[in-house]
Amino acid sequence: MSAELMPIIAFLSGAMVAAILSSLSVSRAAKLQQDILKRGQVAHGRILHVWRPKLWGAFTRIYFEFEPAGMDGPVRGCHVDRRSAAEPLASLPAVGTTVSVRYLPDQPHQAVIARLVSRFTD
Repeated sequence: MSAELMPIIAFLSGAMVAAILSSLSVSRAAKLQQDILKRGQVAHGRILHVWRPKLWGAFTRIYFEFEPAGMDGPVRGCHVDRRSAAEPLASLPAVGTTVSVRYLPDQPHQAVIARLVSRFTD
């Protein structure tokens, strides 16, 4: 094999490994969101901030706070909206909106905005 081809092969191999790892990470995170939706308890939360990425391929993040049962103060969370860039963003909640939040009672920082995950469930 020619020495000139080695950098190209190394680059393409690295890009392929990065794409596979990224896909696995997104899949694992989507399954976690589904699990929180199924097993979580319900609370009402308030949207604090919506961050829309400028980079293609990045996901929108919705920051919120809610008060889980049995805790003294509010908990802040971040919901990663995993819809594709082609889907409309109009259905995202506005800042200050009250939303239904599902969280794991033993790990209240593991929380999602319920209506943004429901399209992933079977």
